[in-house]
Amino acid sequence: MPQNLAGKRVVSQLSRARDYTHSFLSEALSARGLGELAPSHGEVLLALHLNEAMSMQQVAHSVGRTKPTVTVLIDKLVAFEYVRKRRSPDDGRIFQVSLTAKGKRLIKQLSEISDSMHSKIDSILSASEKQKLTQLLTKLIQNW
Repeated sequence: MPQNLAGKRVVSQLSRARDYTHSFLSEALSARGLGELAPSHGEVLLALHLNEAMSMQQVAHSVGRTKPTVTVLIDKLVAFEYVRKRRSPDDGRIFQVSLTAKGKRLIKQLSEISDSMHSKIDSILSASEKQKLTQLLTKLIQNW
């Protein structure tokens, strides 16, 4: 394959890999009766699991999404009672979000789904290949 064509396949391959992981996660969520959730909800829920409470801006930064995107994701999680959203007592313009008891119970299932996805990746890539791929993707993201 000519060099210029190989370079142009990077975006296509990244896109396909994202589609595969998204499908894998969506199917796993549906199989557990969690079809109302998208993989991006899982990212938000796991970020909140690692922190007691976060502002919308902190969540957006943590999951690498825009604040408007995170607002839509969190509003859906609030509707499903996985997350609560409250105005900050220090600054009424800021919303703090945290997991509800129902959201906390969901974390175990999300961790199991994540583990199964990583097992799938482990069956395809060696440890050194994963390390190299992570380095390359990190470089691409940091320099975009």
